[in-house]
Amino acid sequence: MIDNVHGLFVALHQLTRFADMLEALRLDAEERADYGQFAHLSQSYPHRIREPNGAIREYLRTHPDENTAPGAAAANQ
Repeated sequence: MIDNVHGLFVALHQLTRFADMLEALRLDAEERADYGQFAHLSQSYPHRIREPNGAIREYLRTHPDENTAPGAAAANQ
């Protein structure tokens, strides 16, 4: 559960990292033409991506009036 804007950015960072790791696995499998290994190694990534994605969506749904753009908190002070 995300409680504040800082938590939102942490979850966004986590989501991006998991997506990047999955893409790196895909590219490696493509380069090696070893899609069986990709299928095996990437099994947990959909869950790892869904979890923070769901938390981010829920936070944005429940906090629609917060300005969550990067640097927004500093700009509003």
